[in-house]
Amino acid sequence: MADPQEESKPLLSRVRGGSGRDRPEGAPACRSVQVGPGTTARRDLCLDQAVVFIEDAIQYRSINHRMDASSLWLYRWYYSSLCQWILSFTIFLILFLAFIETPSSLTSTADVRYRPVPWEPPCGLTEGLEALCLLVFAADVSVKSYLVGWAQFRKNPWLLAYLVVLVVSLMDWIVSLSLVCHEPLRVRRPLRPFFLMQNSSMMKKTLKCIRRSLPEMASVGLLLAIHLCLFTMFGMLLFTSEKDAGQDKERLTYFRNLPEALTSLLVLLTTANNPDVMIPAYSKNRAYAIFFVAFTLIGSLFLMNLLTAIIYNQFRGYLMVR
Repeated sequence: MADPQEESKPLLSRVRGGSGRDRPEGAPACRSVQVGPGTTARRDLCLDQAVVFIEDAIQYRSINHRMDASSLWLYRWYYSSLCQWILSFTIFLILFLAFIETPSSLTSTADVRYRPVPWEPPCGLTEGLEALCLLVFAADVSVKSYLVGWAQFRKNPWLLAYLVVLVVSLMDWIVSLSLVCHEPLRVRRPLRPFFLMQNSSMMKKTLKCIRRSLPEMASVGLLLAIHLCLFTMFGMLLFTSEKDAGQDKERLTYFRNLPEALTSLLVLLTTANNPDVMIPAYSKNRAYAIFFVAFTLIGSLFLMNLLTAIIYNQFRGYLMVR
């Protein structure tokens, strides 16, 4: 049998003939296996490690995890189709609870005139299902923390956040049962989408890419805000005269005060109220169209496209690097 201490040494460590910098901890140096007692066990372990490395590369998983024989068995069992299906179903179930929990809007029709009274589950039904889901998540974070080790666990913000969200959800669940489901606020409900994000590598990459894009997006957002405020002030000055019926109708409809003017131009930035917003003034004098056309050209056709180009460039560059 292979020596347990031998299995815990890093691959290519200096003791075993390597630098110890190119492979994860917890795996023996396969190229140093020689003929002797335990050779078959070490060879099988090396083959299992090679299979796991290939699977990690195919699935874009990290290789920073334990590589001894028992951990490899647990690792492959955790990423088996059955375990991943159970975890995915658990995530679906805890998110689906929002449709049947009080207050529920899950009815056959959305028309308030014909909508029947929604079914309200008894206290303890949804809480029991949620308890099962939280137990699965507790087992999930326990297995992950064991496989990656304490050193990697402390460096992984997603696993730390996973543990915090799970603890907060359990505490809120206990409070909910103690108050017989009549608590005014349930903190755990807004935290449920985190379980989906934590289990999706693509969502993690997307959030990381958004975080990297925020500085450049903020600069374009500042330009959009300045553009919107300037044209709002111009519009308030342009449509303040009450002597002109066309101007007065425009002012009373879209530029009654500063918040309404800002809202009207913000909607115009999406072209949702175009050309309705300029019809009252345009019907009086066609020259008023210059104000709205200039706002649309600068805002919608230049700044919004610039923002889209920045987002695309950041995502494209990030995915190409990855």
